[in-house]
Amino acid sequence: MDEVPAVRARVERLLGARVVAAHRPAGGFTSAGRWVVRLEDGTSAFVKIGTTADTATWVRNEHRWCSLIHADFVPEVLAFDDGSPPVVVFEDLSRGHWPPPWRDGDAERVVETLGRVAATAVAGEVPALYDHWDRTAGWRAVGDDPHPMLSIRLCSPEWLEAALPTLVEAEAAAPLAGGALLHFDVRSDNLCLLDDRVVLVDWNMPVRGNAVFDLAAFAPSLRLEGGPLPEEIVPDQAELAASIAGYFCARAGLPPIADAPRVRWIQERQARIALPWAARALGLPPPDGDYARHAIGRLDEQLARGEFDEPRWHELVEEVLVDAYLASDDPRAQSGKFDDEAEWRWSRELTLDALPPSAAGRRVHLLDVGCANGYLMESLARWGAERGVVVEPYGLDISPRLVALAQRRLPAWRDRIWADNALAWDPPRRFDVVNLGLDAAPPGRERELIDRAMGWLAPGGRLTLRPDRVTEGGTTAVEQLRALGLEPDGILHAPSRDGTALRQTAYLDHRPA
Repeated sequence: MDEVPAVRARVERLLGARVVAAHRPAGGFTSAGRWVVRLEDGTSAFVKIGTTADTATWVRNEHRWCSLIHADFVPEVLAFDDGSPPVVVFEDLSRGHWPPPWRDGDAERVVETLGRVAATAVAGEVPALYDHWDRTAGWRAVGDDPHPMLSIRLCSPEWLEAALPTLVEAEAAAPLAGGALLHFDVRSDNLCLLDDRVVLVDWNMPVRGNAVFDLAAFAPSLRLEGGPLPEEIVPDQAELAASIAGYFCARAGLPPIADAPRVRWIQERQARIALPWAARALGLPPPDGDYARHAIGRLDEQLARGEFDEPRWHELVEEVLVDAYLASDDPRAQSGKFDDEAEWRWSRELTLDALPPSAAGRRVHLLDVGCANGYLMESLARWGAERGVVVEPYGLDISPRLVALAQRRLPAWRDRIWADNALAWDPPRRFDVVNLGLDAAPPGRERELIDRAMGWLAPGGRLTLRPDRVTEGGTTAVEQLRALGLEPDGILHAPSRDGTALRQTAYLDHRPA
């Protein structure tokens, strides 16, 4: 706290006790100072400091509204000093749960709390949402200058040109009017779940308007963290979906905000969810952006140059790839395949053709590494049943967000779907089949992944590579294994329905130690 002159002394005067320790909590998207302080009497508090002109205004506003809104979903104000810089002291909420992850019932508690917020009376006059949500600064602004939005590659210029009239019309019709109290910035970083209540923080710009608005604005960020699709939270809200998507898409590609440098990043991520939601709600074709492919290519290059380490590579790849998966309502797309069911089956059923001889006449325990939303798990179980084979599927994925989605989709199997890095995971059992793609490892560590996965096999088991399309100039599964110094024990092919394409997989049999 000594980085801001005299702030520690001011906090001690405000609270009447000496500060014996202070630390910065994680999170926050602005440059406001944030500290959790521990006092000599054993109590603690959260201190927020307006370190710039803008954040000073936000801190003053937050103190004002938290003092006027008398409800348990607002943090308790312990003290305030309107000096230079302004300092507000709140109750310390560190003891609470700050999602993600979202536990069972958490999202429902937030939805219930937002209903209570909407019904709350406030002593002072609250500005109208209609005056603060500029409907000309969304899709109309994109139409005036599409370059910032197109720079983030969520869609092509052709898609935007065709969709823009519908988006502009829907945005203009968005229902904003109403008398409900709205927080106006509901995201997980502003939510604390205590045992007895949900607390929303950052009350610097509440408004009054349509009670559905807070839920609709919250829905994209909830989906980003493995929650339900936005339309499951706010069904039949096409105009609001278009308006919220327009807000994010018009801003995400703009230059960074000096006092909130991370805001453009989170706006872009929310746009990744909100734009496909708006397209579905309005009956538009899905956005045809290729941001994920380009982003992952850049990350691989940065890793090769040593710009960050492998754990950071995993984090960044997970962010981009999983955002793309979660943006869709199609379970196949949530597993990385943007095709119909017949194409999906052709692309993946070859795994069952590679079942080991030991699988005949008994249950097959099959682990899908990189299980995503679990759709391949249930597909293999269904296709196996058609063959008279009982497939007991298990799943492993490095993304907690995808595992949360898989567990929510497949509650009967939730205890057999794990979130972990395959290069560090120790399985609770052995498997008859381990199915994986080599992209589950960072470039250069594919052999290590194979060696580890072979150790997960039961005697007589088999490791199968995810079937890939054979393309001219491409690398086949066989070539991948041979490049790693491994000779496959078997190679299988499956032609497409029209005979113009070919899928291939290769497998390795269990080798006794």
